[in-house]
Amino acid sequence: MNRLGLFLVSIAISCLGIGFVVAAQDDPLIIDARAQPSPPPRGRGPFPGSTSPGHSAGLPIRLDLLIPTTELRPDGTVLVDFVITNVGTEPISLPSSVNQNIEQMTTVLTLWLTSDGIRDQYVRDQQTGRLFKVEAVSTSAELYGQNDNPRTFSVLAPNKSIRVHASARVQLNPGTHSITAHTELTRISKGKSEIVGTADSEAVKGAIRSTYQ
Repeated sequence: MNRLGLFLVSIAISCLGIGFVVAAQDDPLIIDARAQPSPPPRGRGPFPGSTSPGHSAGLPIRLDLLIPTTELRPDGTVLVDFVITNVGTEPISLPSSVNQNIEQMTTVLTLWLTSDGIRDQYVRDQQTGRLFKVEAVSTSAELYGQNDNPRTFSVLAPNKSIRVHASARVQLNPGTHSITAHTELTRISKGKSEIVGTADSEAVKGAIRSTYQ
């Protein structure tokens, strides 16, 4: 075998392991919602969700929560990744647009967190000056779909995943906390919304650190 042939064979052998790892990981579709602003508070929900991992019959997915870094940002939030994996036997179509100004949205996938480390939020009564605790649940990301615009949806084959980069949007206290991810798929028709399905992740425990005083 000539020198060129040996060189090509060595490249193939060295790349074999790398190719195997990539195939095993099967990089998911990435949706970046980190810069998406918080929408106006919803009149109802999303509800806190279940503390047990799993999904409802209408949404056959596994939801995983990843926290790339546990260091708080200056606003008291952390960056998080929601990983959505199709655990059903058929492809499913999920909304994938982060555009909050989409007209005639027909499907919304809402992602949010619950945790024992979320900082309490208060508002001040303008007349009495008293502080009241806010009980509303903040969301972390919303993905939107429009039926007549296929570019606002992603078809997820069985065992394939979508990874959503997002901001927690909730302020966390420093310390070791348990954090759980939740999602809700809602279909909107004629001004009425219907919950298609929900899913909840395993709780993730981490030591949240702050370098800000």
